[in-house]
Amino acid sequence: MIGRRGKLLILLYVVFLAVLFLMCSTDLIIREPERDVYQIAVIIEDSRDDNYVNFRKGMDQAAMEFQADVHFITLYEKMDADQQMELILREQQDGADALIIVPADEDRVVSALAQGQVFVPAVLLGTGLSGQGVAGTIAPDYKEMGELLAQEIAAHEGRDCQVLIFEDPGKHSAMSRLFLEGAKDAFDSMGCRWKSVFFMENGRGAEDMFQDLAGERGDRTAILAQNPEILTETAAILSEIPGFEGSLYGRGSTLGILNYLDRGRIGGICVTDQFGAGYLSVETAVRALEEGGSQGREELDVWYIDKEDLRRPEYEKLLYPVE
Repeated sequence: MIGRRGKLLILLYVVFLAVLFLMCSTDLIIREPERDVYQIAVIIEDSRDDNYVNFRKGMDQAAMEFQADVHFITLYEKMDADQQMELILREQQDGADALIIVPADEDRVVSALAQGQVFVPAVLLGTGLSGQGVAGTIAPDYKEMGELLAQEIAAHEGRDCQVLIFEDPGKHSAMSRLFLEGAKDAFDSMGCRWKSVFFMENGRGAEDMFQDLAGERGDRTAILAQNPEILTETAAILSEIPGFEGSLYGRGSTLGILNYLDRGRIGGICVTDQFGAGYLSVETAVRALEEGGSQGREELDVWYIDKEDLRRPEYEKLLYPVE
């Protein structure tokens, strides 16, 4: 028989266990550390680009994993560096913990960071430029991309093919300079003939040149476009010139570019993983907030894609919006 004292001890022990259970289950004793929700502002040129869908989904995935609140601000005018600087200063004043920027003017943004005008971590997308105040950069190796594309052009068109490089000197960003530098160096090393051609705004002046080339008989001609905009515009012009014998190459994976590639108007393109770019940018910003200092450069992989690759399952997430 258990005495009155024993029953009391058992009762007290049961009550103690019940209280302990309630305290643990309601976090009164073991409390999960609360994690800050970081406010991250993303300042980009345009959200209407087809690549934006995968880019945004990559950011959303990282934001969920790293407990961040990401909001997007787009420029009213593309490449408006003045407006971008105003938005950068406004967002940090409004409480953004970190910024992710696609620079309209790379040198100007890097200079502002170095001078301390931006006092929150800033991650730069699409540029390899670094310096004081830059929390990290996310970009492919554009020089390597140019080299890869030049090698593919030589392999498909032959080293005796003449290559016209369509450039717009007014839009020579750091990434474009590196891309063209890599391509030209590769052409030179392979003994290929190339010539830079100024691409007029909206294609003015280029169509007459295409017509002349279409009427020539002789060496095959390949065209390398400096950027996705020139690539798309050139493909549209060439679609109206059935007599032109030659192939068009460039970089970018917008829906328009992929359609021209599928129709055979574009011979091949170099692409990067936009989902990965979005994910890495948020991850880098959060690391900069938690660890401080520069997180260095995150280099994106580069792929060469031709028409046959469009139907390959392994490239679906790379080329088309992720559902």
